[in-house]
Amino acid sequence: MIIGFKCGDVCKILGKYFLSIIFFNVAMGSSTAFALDCKQVRLLTQYYFKMHFAYNEFNDELSKRSLDLFVKAWDPGKLYFLQSDIERFEKEYSTNIDNAVLAADCHFIDDIVSTYSQRFTDRQKGIDESILATHDFKIDEYMEVDQKKMPWAKAADELADRWRKRVKFQIMGVRETTTDEKKIRDKMNKRMAIVRKRHSETSSDEVMGIFLNAFASALDPHSDYMGPDELEDFRINTRLSLEGIGAVLRSEDGFTTIQSLVPGGAASQSGLIKKNDKIIAVAQGKGVPVDVVDMDLREVVKLIRGHHGTEVKLTITRDDKGLNTQLIVPLKRQKVQLTDKASKSQIKTVKVGLGAGAKDIKIGVITLPSFYMDFEGRQNKEKNFKSSSADMLREIEAVKKGGASAIVLDLRNDGGGSLDEAVTISGLFIKNGPVVQIRDGDGSNKILEDKDPSVAWSGPLAVIVNRQSASASEIFAGAIQDYNRGLIIGNTHTFGKGTVQNLNDISDKLGAIKVTISKFYRPSGSSTQLRGVESDIVIPDILDEVEIGEKFYDYALPWEKIKNSDFNKLDEVGPFVKKLTEASAARVLTDEIFKQVREDVKTYQEKILERSRFSLKEKTEKEKLAEKEKLEARVGYANPTDSEAADENEDVPLLDDAQLQESLRIAADYVVLKTGGSLLSSTIPEVDAAAKARQLKNKKAKTKKK
Repeated sequence: MIIGFKCGDVCKILGKYFLSIIFFNVAMGSSTAFALDCKQVRLLTQYYFKMHFAYNEFNDELSKRSLDLFVKAWDPGKLYFLQSDIERFEKEYSTNIDNAVLAADCHFIDDIVSTYSQRFTDRQKGIDESILATHDFKIDEYMEVDQKKMPWAKAADELADRWRKRVKFQIMGVRETTTDEKKIRDKMNKRMAIVRKRHSETSSDEVMGIFLNAFASALDPHSDYMGPDELEDFRINTRLSLEGIGAVLRSEDGFTTIQSLVPGGAASQSGLIKKNDKIIAVAQGKGVPVDVVDMDLREVVKLIRGHHGTEVKLTITRDDKGLNTQLIVPLKRQKVQLTDKASKSQIKTVKVGLGAGAKDIKIGVITLPSFYMDFEGRQNKEKNFKSSSADMLREIEAVKKGGASAIVLDLRNDGGGSLDEAVTISGLFIKNGPVVQIRDGDGSNKILEDKDPSVAWSGPLAVIVNRQSASASEIFAGAIQDYNRGLIIGNTHTFGKGTVQNLNDISDKLGAIKVTISKFYRPSGSSTQLRGVESDIVIPDILDEVEIGEKFYDYALPWEKIKNSDFNKLDEVGPFVKKLTEASAARVLTDEIFKQVREDVKTYQEKILERSRFSLKEKTEKEKLAEKEKLEARVGYANPTDSEAADENEDVPLLDDAQLQESLRIAADYVVLKTGGSLLSSTIPEVDAAAKARQLKNKKAKTKKK
């Protein structure tokens, strides 16, 4: 977790309350003095119904969904509850939760949680026995991980076997670093002790919060309940700044560990804190240090966060070449700008044509990780408050000065953000006109328009998207496509999130509720819900095969089409798509990296069974070496020890980003066609040079090995 920002992928959806890493599933142990009770749960559910797009009352269907999600929240891996428990819950509560909540009667929550706690206790002895047991790592045995296909266990011995396999899997991971049986068992026992401790510390607030989140997700996948901690993380995310020390933290075996340092932050500037340092105590200024070993990560974050200019002292321990050192590091908290999440640009050169007629075309690449805005700064009328549109305008000017003939806007993995920012950024590329239509639950319709006739960039534009481009990204991409203003390239389609959420602060103690209040539609009237935005030119990618997107969510709202809005369609793309697609397909067909991509896709499609289970048979050293050699033989393989790929905060080298390479070539071809030229061939000199150098390096390494 970054101090004041994010907790990584494990904190998504229901995982925000649970750490679920195959081995254990446990409620996080942060607690507050305030108690969230059943009356407040009833009140909060009523808030949802007053605002939600599709639902205005608690009915039997929502009751069934809420039960389903609440049970899964406690036991997503189907490692504790028995089939008989599930059948009893369904019989007693599946159509009664709505009535119970309306009566402020939460006995069903107590029953489900107490049953879970009993099953948790029942499993502990067997887990301890599995840790002490001698496991055979040479036999063919598998651990099922696809919970959708896995039934609930009918008997305790079935659960015991599931846990035996999970413990064996975890031991396999530990054996990668040590073969000392005592060290392995000590590490496993320590992990389990942390699980038990956190389970015992689960507060009533968290229990009620988990139910509220299950209820909200039963309405649709994007309605949500945010406790006070989650709300603060959300605010920091949107304003891209925080007051703290500037470090990304993770929890590992009971220790809070420095995962990385934020450039420009207090921790980085001190020169005293390094990656992988373990924080064992935290003190406020001259206060007494608080021991944070085995403390929940969120609680540690609370101790380290603080106001600008105040002091925090970290006691850290460091393993330095086998020597364990301990030191106290005083740090002054400061405002940290999260620059890794902000818009940035670079200039890339593509060589087009052959022989003497070849020429270089410069392409401006602008990356936009999210449609961010400092809402508080805007509300307080601060001058130059942080926003993606202001940063985007700055980067457009930068690539103009760099001599760019086209812009490639990279929206891959951009999960969205501010609706206003999506409209404003669209206006940087189109003249005034509608960008998005919004329909509320009562059927009323409004149109958000770009009212500024000025355009920041009128030249060739290509937008790269993937399955993880969502929400505001899809509004922008949909508008660009409807206006025929630029090319949409990348995965087959985007995520498919076509709904609008409103964040409503309830109180400092209750947090906030995020409710789906509207659906949005493109200027053409088509919703992006479920279907997303389809690419004009598809670039092969393994991500296209993965189950990512709205259509894979439980209880997603349906796709719809409404009347189109009135807008002036351009003619920037249509005449060129066919030729650009053919040229791209020809390159992709012969390109060595895309040959590997196709092989990866084929392998992925063939190994459906393997994806739903893990082998518990250890590979021999010979098998490991063969896999390593096969990986290193791949064209464009980046050795993690190479300086260009060693820093996790650095961009992926262009050589290792096949989609961006092809996008640059498409953009260069687009420039050629728009200026009346003919397509011959296009290359990226820096990629070709880097690829040849790396292939030569791998070849020399293999020769030396032989």
